[in-house]
Amino acid sequence: MSASGRLGVVVVAMLAAATASAAAADSAVADGVKQYVDSAYRFSFWYPGDLQIAAATTHDSTSFPGGVVVETLQVGEAGEVTISVVNSPKRTITDEPNGHAAPIAQTKYFYDASARRWMVSYPEGIGDGKPGTTGPADVSARTIGGLPMLPSGARFDTTIIPLSTTRFVVVQDGGGSAFTAELARTVAPTGAHVDATAQSAALKAEAAAYKKQ
Repeated sequence: MSASGRLGVVVVAMLAAATASAAAADSAVADGVKQYVDSAYRFSFWYPGDLQIAAATTHDSTSFPGGVVVETLQVGEAGEVTISVVNSPKRTITDEPNGHAAPIAQTKYFYDASARRWMVSYPEGIGDGKPGTTGPADVSARTIGGLPMLPSGARFDTTIIPLSTTRFVVVQDGGGSAFTAELARTVAPTGAHVDATAQSAALKAEAAAYKKQ
């Protein structure tokens, strides 16, 4: 292929990407959602546009054993969605604090560097006195930014999303949200390629879930 031909292919690809991006932006406006970009911790998510977000810096080492919450983002009122940024130099996080209310058992995730994969264990067993086994974590569910959505057995809707092996985003609610899981799916690391079709579908799902509550 000639140089001019290669240039033509590049231009067409760029125009197609720009068109898809514009279509996704139009879809977001139509669905009534907005994007929040966290420049400090380099990730973003989409949320219902009529809600306010309150950001707070903290140093909480008890809520998610193994890690320290360094920032919280309250989406809407208390009881709706809270997003916690958790740093964990030891590459581990547990979804419930020690001494939490029974009968919900803790779920612990940790990164196995030798196997290069996330692992899951159950420090308190899996209920009814049965011990839990340690094994590979289920990473089949992914955000639109390609990040694994680690499931949790916490009391209310909770999703643990590794931004890296040492930093997590935890998306959860206090029982007052119907769109928590849908919001979690929109999390993306800064600079990630996001498929326009997948983004549009995720935003529509979040908007629909929000309207139901």
